[in-house]
Amino acid sequence: MLRIAAAAALVGALATDGVTQAPSSDVSVGVFPFLVGDMTSRIPEVVTNCQQHGVDTVYVSVFRATGSQTGTLWVTDSSGGWNASWGSVRPGGAGVDLPQLTAACHAASIRVVGVIRCFDASAQPSDLAHRSYLLDVVDYFCDAWQPSGAPVYDLDGFALDYVRYVGSAGAVAQHVTDFVSDVRARIGALSLHAYLVASRYTFDGPVYDGVFQGYGAVRAALAAQYGQDWQALAPLLDALIPMAYSADGSIYSSYAGHRDYVAKTAEYARLACILAGVPNRRVCPAVKTYAGGGETTTASTVDASVHGALLGGGDGYQAFRYDTMVQTPAWWGPVAAHAAPGCNWPRPAAQVGSPALTATVDPSTSTDPDQASATLSCRVDFGDDGQFDTPWAPLGAMSALMPAPGPRSCLLQVQDADGHTSSTRRRFSAGDPLALSHVIVSTALGATLQLSVDAGAAAAGHDYLLLGSFSGYAPGFSLGGLHVPLNLDSLSFWLLQNSNGGLMSGGAGTLDGQGRALGVLQWPAQTLSFLAGLPLFWTVVAQDGLGQPSFVGGAQVVLLF
Repeated sequence: MLRIAAAAALVGALATDGVTQAPSSDVSVGVFPFLVGDMTSRIPEVVTNCQQHGVDTVYVSVFRATGSQTGTLWVTDSSGGWNASWGSVRPGGAGVDLPQLTAACHAASIRVVGVIRCFDASAQPSDLAHRSYLLDVVDYFCDAWQPSGAPVYDLDGFALDYVRYVGSAGAVAQHVTDFVSDVRARIGALSLHAYLVASRYTFDGPVYDGVFQGYGAVRAALAAQYGQDWQALAPLLDALIPMAYSADGSIYSSYAGHRDYVAKTAEYARLACILAGVPNRRVCPAVKTYAGGGETTTASTVDASVHGALLGGGDGYQAFRYDTMVQTPAWWGPVAAHAAPGCNWPRPAAQVGSPALTATVDPSTSTDPDQASATLSCRVDFGDDGQFDTPWAPLGAMSALMPAPGPRSCLLQVQDADGHTSSTRRRFSAGDPLALSHVIVSTALGATLQLSVDAGAAAAGHDYLLLGSFSGYAPGFSLGGLHVPLNLDSLSFWLLQNSNGGLMSGGAGTLDGQGRALGVLQWPAQTLSFLAGLPLFWTVVAQDGLGQPSFVGGAQVVLLF
């Protein structure tokens, strides 16, 4: 209780600090094409409205679950990877071409977050098969790549909608938390957001007098009724979006009532972050910019709601929904009035190369619409697994050693001086560090077989070992968590003992400053003719200065005749 009281006091202090009323540079709008038809032709309109009204991020509905293991894709299947058994694609022509939307928005430094409606009354968070299906949907958006290595769906993140029990009395909060944790594991460091139920009855019922329930009671009630434990979810999310929908009607009819309710949702979301040990997570309430539920949205209710979002310690706010804003232009006024003009988030750009195992990401062409490039910093997750391999540093090329050749993806984050962070991902292929001078060798004539190792500069100083085998490359064996594509046999053990003597030289040693080395096998004429017809398999393994395995090569083959 003492910890909650102290944190609540801190939130209260923030809420009364004039700084919180400064124009927000974290303003967004929700775009839901399934409600309005084909929006592809309206993409320029969306971009223009965002630029004119200080909107920094577009949240666009890309998928909606309609039952257990089924749903609707509301964007064009641009990757061609949609499984027809998962559900329909843009029925009735409604929806949007997502690559066109992201390209246009990114050109204007506007971020795009894909909204996934997760659950349904017939597909609750307790449905493990449906949760697995949803992870396949997430993979569909994450693992589609252009030949250039850029993502097909270059989303800045995902927002989980209906990430809760729907009309159910049997909510289990752990089911929701576990699912969000699974999504976080799938998308790595890509931004993850969630819409959170902010029931006015739970906060202020049953008399709606502005005397709100305490944080603990609200947290427990939302977890019990909807399965959303805000405090448990906070460490998994980059942005918490309380759905603080308020407009004139049977509940609140005063400016203060709308403002204070939204402020309380932002305050409790911030308190959840503080108590979870992640005080800097973003809190951006979604405010009502549509009519419904017996209530009437006005410019005044929008202004009160936006004011409340910032008063309660929120970083920003989301106008929910875009199309009704267009139909009621007066609502743009209060949205823009509380927004920092223009688009305020950095736009990352990554050029990635990896001719050897040393991958290099160059972010030097990243930009920020209202700050100089010199103010930007960057970091890289070369494994695209949520674990960053470099610290924050000024824009400049960053390199790391890949553990094995083959296709991989990485994530670049760029941050501006205001702490706004944007990400982009790239697919690349790490080159094989081992090359052979011959692919065919005559046992009768003999040969000098050169085995060139080139892992790139990131491997400089690593110790290497060339391994050979007559027994093939599968299943191979494991070395410190790395898979070595070679079956060990008598030749392998002979090379271990004779890597730098007799027939072999340079079979083991230390890579030079460029991560290179040369091994040479002298193949005597006539002496090994009994091996004719056999394939000889080679690979290379290495360890770093701490003695830990650092990389392995692919399987290279020499045919003997």
